[in-house]
Amino acid sequence: MMMKNLFFLLLCFVALVSCENATVEEIAPDPVIINSLANFEITKDPTDAFKYNFKNLSKDYTRVEWRFGDDTLTTVIDPSHTYLGTGDFDIELKTFSETGTVSRKVVKINIHPDSVMKITYDKTGVPDELQLGIESKANIKSVLWTFGDLAPAGTSTLINPVKKYVSGRLNTITAKITTVNGSVASITKNNMTSQGLVGDATKEIESFTVSAENNGSAAESSKSIFDNNVETKFLLGGNANRAFTWPIVITANYATAQTIKIYAIGNANDSPNRDPKDWTIQGSNDGVNWEILDTRSMAKNFYNQKVDEGINDDTKRYKQLFYFGIANPKPFTKYKLVITANYNDALMQFSGWSLYK
Repeated sequence: MMMKNLFFLLLCFVALVSCENATVEEIAPDPVIINSLANFEITKDPTDAFKYNFKNLSKDYTRVEWRFGDDTLTTVIDPSHTYLGTGDFDIELKTFSETGTVSRKVVKINIHPDSVMKITYDKTGVPDELQLGIESKANIKSVLWTFGDLAPAGTSTLINPVKKYVSGRLNTITAKITTVNGSVASITKNNMTSQGLVGDATKEIESFTVSAENNGSAAESSKSIFDNNVETKFLLGGNANRAFTWPIVITANYATAQTIKIYAIGNANDSPNRDPKDWTIQGSNDGVNWEILDTRSMAKNFYNQKVDEGINDDTKRYKQLFYFGIANPKPFTKYKLVITANYNDALMQFSGWSLYK
């Protein structure tokens, strides 16, 4: 018993000595972390549509990195950047704090060709002739024009070329500009005519009337006239449900006056002698007094016109649009297509009537 007590006292003595010799390790405080906050604003340069100015609004940073989405980088605090082309660009700002933290902000911008440049035109006084030009929100160094109405396509490097077009056709035109800073933009329009650029006014028609209706087939009724779809057609004649008498009159009504410069009539999918042969286009602002704007008498049906052009594929002879210009366009709220004859067929059909302003 005495031996056990001595052993216990010895253990306590050893433990006490060990505690006295131990060193106390102090715990270091957590480091202070500084978080930067990336932020910026963008302004377009008023003299160059390709140039943007960036103002850094970030906080608690020691350095920055800007990336402009076109493989360029800068560490300038408040940079400006000129893009060399159009498109979508991701602008990224990274800020770095003195403790190494990183903050990031990304903004997407779009430089669209139509926001940079615009094709302009003026009539020269010569029928079907235009003087072309460019309006641009940048200083232009050079222009390349490509005219798709010619085969092969014609070109010009004049800033303001004079161009003569065949009346009653939609043509393709491309203008490519290079600015004094080396930026490049290009636009292509498929709606250039001898009257200038036109827009589709068919979809703006508020209502319409017809002098005869196809009551036997909704798929071939008058709703096909203005649907802008050559796969459908308006068919009259052959039975009592679609009876008609000449002239066939289609009247399109607009809420506000439209200046129609060119129109198109489409042939259907078969039977070319049913095509309209003779017609007039008339305009009115009151529905009582009508002015004749265009008169046509076609020597050949639409199908045979395509044959004469050397087209030997029926898929390109049928279901096509044929364009006609209006020599002296004026604003009217009502337009009337008056068809007086076809090619001696008992039935009459066409795929549609499109109007362009």
